[in-house]
Amino acid sequence: MELSAVQKEVLHALLDRCERRKDYGRAGKSSRRVLLPLNRKHFPDYFHVSDSSFRLMFNQEMEALERRGWVELDWVRFDRGHTLQRIALAEEALPEIYRVLERVPREHLYREAAAFMAGYEKEAPEELRRLCRELTARLAALQPLPPPLKAEQPQHMRELLRGLQALFTAREGDIARRVLSVRLYGDSKRWEQLERGILQLARNFCLSPEEAALDDAALLAERGIIDHPSHIHLAGPLVFATARGEIDLSAFYPDLGLPVEMIRDLEIVESKAPEVITIENKTSFYQYLREGPTGRLVIYLGGYHNRGRRLLLEKLAAYYRKEGRAVPFYHWGDMDLGGFQIWRHLKTKTGIAFEPLLMDVQTYLRCCHLGRPLGKAYLAKLAALLDDPAYEIFHPLIRLMLEKKVRVEQEAVPLK
Repeated sequence: MELSAVQKEVLHALLDRCERRKDYGRAGKSSRRVLLPLNRKHFPDYFHVSDSSFRLMFNQEMEALERRGWVELDWVRFDRGHTLQRIALAEEALPEIYRVLERVPREHLYREAAAFMAGYEKEAPEELRRLCRELTARLAALQPLPPPLKAEQPQHMRELLRGLQALFTAREGDIARRVLSVRLYGDSKRWEQLERGILQLARNFCLSPEEAALDDAALLAERGIIDHPSHIHLAGPLVFATARGEIDLSAFYPDLGLPVEMIRDLEIVESKAPEVITIENKTSFYQYLREGPTGRLVIYLGGYHNRGRRLLLEKLAAYYRKEGRAVPFYHWGDMDLGGFQIWRHLKTKTGIAFEPLLMDVQTYLRCCHLGRPLGKAYLAKLAALLDDPAYEIFHPLIRLMLEKKVRVEQEAVPLK
């Protein structure tokens, strides 16, 4: 007997309820039946006041399943054969029902996923250990997995975890997302389809709160995964050398974009800059080159810095230390939550004592009339920084921002 669409729908619903029971997968038969109630919410056509055709058809289909020994029918009292109250699963028929529906029992799927995780965990980077422990425990207890993982979708789960492992795999240089996608999945677009889920798992289980706050592009760039090779824009007094020759940056104007690959190979020869300035936004970078004080070494950061910019900054700091020069490093960013977090990320990741530039109470008061209003949720996140000593240098400014309820972008700050 071939099952009708209605019969398949009911049987799948009963199996779903069976697999969601707290005692699912435990030894022994449960004393509680798996029941599917008939109600107006889930079966509105069954209770149609003027058309009984669906109810009659439905009753016949369910009676056929009962004759097959797969369900038991509970009728409304004194209305037997006419109005169903609920449908009960005949659990002794489960193996046959699964076979006919061509559905794999959830217990089997969890067992297969647990076997996969046992091998996966052996090769997983340290950052993934917490997630591996969580998944192993949930699989053993037949509990739902953290989204977007589902043991019921084994191929999708394996692809997500393979991508997550690739995200945390150490690599010498950068790799384009499409190239990585082909190497992992044999499909140049598959990474893009899975990326949101991969980053969701990374943020929830594998990253520090600071790194989890990075936007997607910055987080990927931090791990060496990029859309295409990028350049680092800088200007000022700097002479550096590579295996192919020596370059004087001051000969280029208004700036020069260096490929990240070149940064890895260059050696600082000379820098007479009294200060190093990193700038968050590109418009403000060029504004500083036009209107700011001359003689500074100025580097466009582009929001959160990535590995290439960090390597350049580390090479500069090492050069100044070797020369015995105490050259200060400054960062100029937006006077908002993101700007403060970028400053902290920059300090933490480079180990350089960056000081904020034009991110103070006086500058804010001059420009707050050009600022953008802040909502309650944003203000709450901003207020939370007052409890973090890492942002102490900004605390006076943050208190003022909470009072004015306005944030100020770099572009609103005049340099003259």
